[in-house]
Amino acid sequence: LLGVPLGHLYTCGPGSYKIPSLNDVPFKFNVSLLKGHPNVKAIHSSKAVGEPPFFLASAVFFAIKDAIRAARAEVGNSDWFPLDNPATPERIRMACLDEFTEPFIGSEFRPNLSV
Repeated sequence: LLGVPLGHLYTCGPGSYKIPSLNDVPFKFNVSLLKGHPNVKAIHSSKAVGEPPFFLASAVFFAIKDAIRAARAEVGNSDWFPLDNPATPERIRMACLDEFTEPFIGSEFRPNLSV
């Protein structure tokens, strides 16, 4: 990019990244990956980077956990609570303490996976 010195960030973080839309695809799109040409410098010959979506997706899980923490604080409970991944609707609901869920929850309660 022009105007950005070498060694400096192009953006100030993931919030300035704009997700491509249909209008960003060129009219003549003839790009393909080379078949049978391994990338010897990458893990398992990968041809893409998956770290940003992998780590940014964890923000959703921690946002859910913060929301549960706020719901528990409303009823006066600030104790640590387990929330296993994936955060299923059952796990989220049972982690929010209220008069309906409190009789069923012990200190070691972990809801079953719903799949």
